[in-house]
Amino acid sequence: MIDHVIKAIALSLNDEEKVYVGLNSIPAILGAFMARDFYGKKIRILGVAEADNPSEIKITPSTGNPFYVNETPILPTVESFDLAQKGKLDVMFLGPAQIDEETNVNLSVIGGYSKPKVRLPGGAATAYILPLVKKAILWNLKHSKSTLVKRVDFVTGSAKFSMNKVIVVTNLGVLEYSREDKKWYVKYIYPWSNFVKIVENTAFQVYNAIQGVIDVNEEEKNFITKLDPDDLRSSLEY
Repeated sequence: MIDHVIKAIALSLNDEEKVYVGLNSIPAILGAFMARDFYGKKIRILGVAEADNPSEIKITPSTGNPFYVNETPILPTVESFDLAQKGKLDVMFLGPAQIDEETNVNLSVIGGYSKPKVRLPGGAATAYILPLVKKAILWNLKHSKSTLVKRVDFVTGSAKFSMNKVIVVTNLGVLEYSREDKKWYVKYIYPWSNFVKIVENTAFQVYNAIQGVIDVNEEEKNFITKLDPDDLRSSLEY
């Protein structure tokens, strides 16, 4: 399943985009490298490890680990944030625990803020960058009515008042938000999913605009495995 999500992320990236990868973002970094090095997309990969478009990587438990890259120029985080402020950062990835129908995201708490059921890692720069980046790709590997909710328990960040593109990649498919009619559309599914299953597992209304089924062939799987030989990505499925 996780390899399909990685491919879906790769397919969501386009030529000439500056792509920023934050902490705890193994699917995002693998998807970015797949887009650049497997599909040949002309993207520039930046990230919290402060590597500026590294030539190669080997996945470690943290995508903020500066030692997972070799011989690369450095771009300090403050300069990446400056790109966002100037409207020059094209893509940012986030892995929220909750996403709602208005493009609000929650990386803070489940339940009430003062006495939460679960306290999450926090949003870091989410509130700052999410409305500024040209395209936000949100990923969640447990697509359900508890994760794609009518209203998030806490608004860590929001693209509600922005005009950027918002895409959600989950273990059931790819959804995209339409600014024009304020609706979420299902754009892609996987071999094990379908529109009805996505509807049944989403707390807000979604609409059918399916363009295809994303599947992973052996060559694509081998490429991903080469980047992640210890299969750390699979630990995220549980």
